[in-house]
Amino acid sequence: MSWHLPIRRLSTRASVAAQAAEKLVRTVGRGFIPGTKAAESTRALQVAEKLVRAVGQGFIPGTKAAESTEALAPEVCFSSVWPGFRPFSAACLAPEGRLSRVATAIRPFPAVCIAATILALTSAALLSAAPAKKKHHPPAASKSSAKIHQSTRITPGRPTTGKATRATRSKGRLRVRYYAGPRLDPARKAALVEEIGTELKEPATQAIAYGAALNGFYAQLESHESELHDTGPQTGTVRVLQFGDSHTAADMFTGEARRVFQEQFGDGGIGYSYAGRPFAGYRILGSERSQSPGWKTQGNKFLQLGDGQTGLGGISISTERAGEHVTLDAPCTSLDLQYLQQPGGGSLRFSDNGVDTAEIQTDAPVTSPGTYSYFCTPGDHHFEVTTEQSAPVTLLGWVATQPGVTWESIGINGAEAPLILKWDQPLFSRYLKDNSPALIVLAYGTNEAASSYWDEESYQETFASIIDDLHQYVPESSILVVGPPDRSVAQHRAWHPYSGTDRIIQAQRAVCRTHGCAYWDQRKRMGGLGAMQQWVYAGWAQPDHTHFTGDGYRAMADALLADLMTGYHAYKERSPNANETTAQGVTDGATGSNP
Repeated sequence: MSWHLPIRRLSTRASVAAQAAEKLVRTVGRGFIPGTKAAESTRALQVAEKLVRAVGQGFIPGTKAAESTEALAPEVCFSSVWPGFRPFSAACLAPEGRLSRVATAIRPFPAVCIAATILALTSAALLSAAPAKKKHHPPAASKSSAKIHQSTRITPGRPTTGKATRATRSKGRLRVRYYAGPRLDPARKAALVEEIGTELKEPATQAIAYGAALNGFYAQLESHESELHDTGPQTGTVRVLQFGDSHTAADMFTGEARRVFQEQFGDGGIGYSYAGRPFAGYRILGSERSQSPGWKTQGNKFLQLGDGQTGLGGISISTERAGEHVTLDAPCTSLDLQYLQQPGGGSLRFSDNGVDTAEIQTDAPVTSPGTYSYFCTPGDHHFEVTTEQSAPVTLLGWVATQPGVTWESIGINGAEAPLILKWDQPLFSRYLKDNSPALIVLAYGTNEAASSYWDEESYQETFASIIDDLHQYVPESSILVVGPPDRSVAQHRAWHPYSGTDRIIQAQRAVCRTHGCAYWDQRKRMGGLGAMQQWVYAGWAQPDHTHFTGDGYRAMADALLADLMTGYHAYKERSPNANETTAQGVTDGATGSNP
């Protein structure tokens, strides 16, 4: 039945309104319905999206945004359109027979009711498409970074510029308004920068809680440092893998940590990175990358993980077309290409600096992890892999290393720590063991704090499961949990400290205390609850009061590395292997060179 088509044909305004509404439905449809389980929310929103599109291609015409949001439930949607409509049963949520049950529910209505409904919807669509009276609401401050749960107070994402936001709730949904940010005297701004910088540089007492959990990492670092002063060539790489959300994905925090760490202990390369450019804005400092347009990304949409076979970093790219390529420019002496072996998999042509060096076969009887290892001369390299036939190929990432140390960025915008549990665990654990990190850094919490889905008890239980799995997969690796930073929310045209982060910090700290992990309280280190306001005024945090600027990320990374080195020095003083040479090397910031 195509009774809804006249709505879209009546006017250009209605068409524009329908397109905008459809976009909103797609945004809402990627989240969870607050208060329901994940599986139930997913099925309900999928059905709701189809049903609402059938009634005007978007939000129900003539209703307010908040009311339309509530009307996403199918029975509410149709009840609001046809008074007296009999809500269909929950069985309609099952994939099979969705539309048939809807059609069965609609048939009893006489043609005159349908005609009257079309007229009502047409009028409402035209009214809803009419311009507002000198009242304009610009787009939301950012793309949502908290896509797992949409019931957030302030949605983390791409930071805004020049304006601050005002966020209020309306019947469970977030509304964001804009107002001009405060103007700060340049002298006051400079004073704040000096004040914050001085506080970060001062040694913090017990900045890393439960620091004994890092002894394994410190032992590997001490062994590596002693190798720097040997006359023979360096051979080992001490690797740090940081998993996290948008704070990690930007590679500003991790990029600075990598720079400082490598200045002291040698440049071990960029380490792991995603294949190609799996999402907009992806970058790893110290490298360049590209991909042809025929690749599809899996892993960045949390409700569409499929089989979860996304490898070490939770994101893969795949294609079934011949001639698709991916490139990486990075310095290294060793390169691993991680891919998925699968039945009927295609072959890849691998080249280094324009010279074909190998053909990689991804065909295998069963699906399993695959790795192609390549050893090369020190220096910069341009690597490229190209598909050779029309067959499925899935790439899981690059690993470019050389003797030294790494601080690797494995971040996904909007991610929460429990996302790790949704990845294919045999595949993830295999690659984690193969990469053998000396230290695993978990930097999550911003998105969990913004979601009403998690209370302290449920999050603590889930976070403990993640830690237990990591200890099981790589028992020799130390684990450091970096807590979420401070943030503020806008209410009544003023910014206020957000205390919702408390439950996440408390849950993470409790798990670290009982599960053999170290904990770095990032919010406390930046000044405690309410510090974000000062960071924004100083230009070290974005106007969204959630993300930092480049200067802010670098300052926090410097503080973490300083606290780690404080713990490392204390470890060496207790270690029987400590000697004056190695101690002096770290104090002076001695840098090891690659052979």
